[in-house]
Amino acid sequence: MEKCYTFFGDEMAPIDLTPILRQYSGKWVALSDDHKSVYASGDTAKVAADGAISTGHSDFTLLFVEPSNLLYCG
Repeated sequence: MEKCYTFFGDEMAPIDLTPILRQYSGKWVALSDDHKSVYASGDTAKVAADGAISTGHSDFTLLFVEPSNLLYCG
């Protein structure tokens, strides 16, 4: 499950990004500030950022979506 934590007022709340990011495995994405939509994606951060900017979105968050079959221990 992909999660992001964001502040709402003084409280930090988790956002489940799995439904949005499932199709972007192994890609860079430019997310809207509310983390509810993907402005652009690409194989590199530059491609994703340039895609977002070219569609008129200058405010975004860049995120690499780890492949879902990646084993993580932490």
